[in-house]
Amino acid sequence: MVSFSKNKILNHPVKKIYNIIADVKKYPDFLPWCNEITIKEKTKKYIITEVKVGFKNINETYVCRVLLYPQKRITLEYISGPFEHLEIDWKFKKITKIKTNVNFFCSFKFKSIFLRLSTSFFLENAVEKMVDAFEKKLNNRTY
Repeated sequence: MVSFSKNKILNHPVKKIYNIIADVKKYPDFLPWCNEITIKEKTKKYIITEVKVGFKNINETYVCRVLLYPQKRITLEYISGPFEHLEIDWKFKKITKIKTNVNFFCSFKFKSIFLRLSTSFFLENAVEKMVDAFEKKLNNRTY
């Protein structure tokens, strides 16, 4: 199983950070390996998405429920796809009007031994690059 966590204080308002992470439809515009997202269902409390990811010669699709706790937390519930286990959790804590503590946690394990072996060399680095892509997006866009 691959696990990754990152805690960082960002010089952005909590609302701006939350809005970028909650806007899952735009992930393919800036997240590496995220090729397409289809919204299956959307309410104020959750979004059910079908996510197509690809890296090297591997392309996979998974379905998940993104639970929304406005300006406090965004967490992912895995529904189906190539994972044995998938957990993603973002927590936000307002420090000041323009400063936010962001805590990110990700844990996953592929069902397929082939996928585990073929991705094990670069996945932890890939997850960190994805987190960095959100920060870069924050610095390049107003919400």
